[in-house]
Amino acid sequence: MSRKPLPSLIMDADVLVDYVHCDSSIIPLISTHVGRIHVATPVFREVKEITEGDCGELGITLVEPDIEQVIHATEARGPLSMQDHLCVLLAKEQHWICVTNDRPLRRECESQGVPLIWGVELICQFVEARGFSPENAKDFIL
Repeated sequence: MSRKPLPSLIMDADVLVDYVHCDSSIIPLISTHVGRIHVATPVFREVKEITEGDCGELGITLVEPDIEQVIHATEARGPLSMQDHLCVLLAKEQHWICVTNDRPLRRECESQGVPLIWGVELICQFVEARGFSPENAKDFIL
């Protein structure tokens, strides 16, 4: 029986920081069992808790946006930062799922038709995939 390919996710800084603060061991488990994790390099630069060297071990793929994407994200208006605009843009262009707990970013994703998910939903999906016990999942969620 072949395994269904995992979806691709683009994670914003708030979810990544939340996971690192709770227990960074959840990150490679999600990457292996739920979806491949991507983080735009300008977003990654906001995260001081891990280094670029940690990304391979954690199952994070850093994505360097091209100059047109950076210009578009920089020129975009509204309540979002350039980094948030990049998340939306990359998710839309690459058909990735945006993982965020940020309400303005979620609203923009919804308005652009970008699929999205809460950070805690990934942990729930991991539990559903039987990669983690519900008892241990509570440690990450609480």
